[in-house]
Amino acid sequence: MSQMSLSFKRVAIPLLVILLAVIGAQFVLSRTANAASEKGELIDLGDISIYVEQHGKLDSKDAPIIFLHGGLGSARSWGRQVDFFSKNYRVITPESRGQGRSTDSNAPLTYHLMAEDMIRLMDKLNIPSAYIVGWSDGGNIGIDMAIHHPTRVKKLVAYGANINPAGLQNHFLEYLRTVTPEKMQRDNGSDYLALSSHPEKLPIIVEKIRKMWLAEPQFTSTQLAKITTPTLVMDGAQEELIRVDHAKEIAAAITNSKLVMLPNVGHYATFKTPKLWNDTVADFLRAN
Repeated sequence: MSQMSLSFKRVAIPLLVILLAVIGAQFVLSRTANAASEKGELIDLGDISIYVEQHGKLDSKDAPIIFLHGGLGSARSWGRQVDFFSKNYRVITPESRGQGRSTDSNAPLTYHLMAEDMIRLMDKLNIPSAYIVGWSDGGNIGIDMAIHHPTRVKKLVAYGANINPAGLQNHFLEYLRTVTPEKMQRDNGSDYLALSSHPEKLPIIVEKIRKMWLAEPQFTSTQLAKITTPTLVMDGAQEELIRVDHAKEIAAAITNSKLVMLPNVGHYATFKTPKLWNDTVADFLRAN
C-alpha cells in the first residue's frame, strides 16, 4: 500500500467556530452548480425514485465516474468536479434517497440501503462497473459498495469518510447527541429546502440522518480487509468533522489502498481547493 501522510499539530478550535464554518460551507456548496447542472431525471427504483444528472462523454463505452455527495447534499455539491472530469469521462451525479430531489420511503436510512440504491441505479443505466468517487457520506456508501459488490466498483475514492462513529470528532458527536431538531434543520437543510418537491418532510430526513450518523457505519476489519478494489483514501489535514488520524486507519484496513492527506484544507476540499482535489483524483483514476 502506497501512502503519503503529513505531520500536523492538532489545534483546538471552539465548537461554535467549527459549526459556523460547516454551515457556511454548506451555503457555498449549495450554490456551486455549473450551468450544465439541473438537467437531470428521476429514475424509478421501485420503492423510491433517484434523481440523477449525466454529463460529459455520454456515449463512451469506458467506465463512467459516479460522484456520491455528502449527507443532506445534492448533485450541486459537485459543480467544480463536473466541469473538470466531464471533459474526459461520462460523469454521473445521483442524489441519495431522501436527499436533494430524490424521494424517500418509510425505511430507516442506512449506508447499506443507499449503496444498494446505487447498484440498482447502475443496473437501470446498464453500467456494469464504474469509478465510485464519494465525499463524506458518499465515501461511506462507496466503501459499502466495494465490500458487497466488488465487481461493480472499478476504483474507489473516499474523501472525508468514516468506518465507524468513533471516527467522528468528539465535538461533532456531542453536537449530534444534543442538537435540537430545529437547529439541525437550519444547519443542514438548505439544499433540501431549495430542491425537494416536499420541503415539509425536512424534519423527517434530518432526524433519519442524525440517527444514522450516531449509529453508522459499522464496517468491520474483516469486511475492509476483503476489499480488492483499488482505493484512494483521502482527507484534509485540517479536517473539521472526522478525526484527522481516521483516514490512516481506513487506509491501513484496506489492503489495496493509497492514503493522501491534502494540506491546508479540511472536509470541504472539493470546493475550497478544487484544483488540487481534482488533480489528485484524476491521477489515481488514470494510473494502471
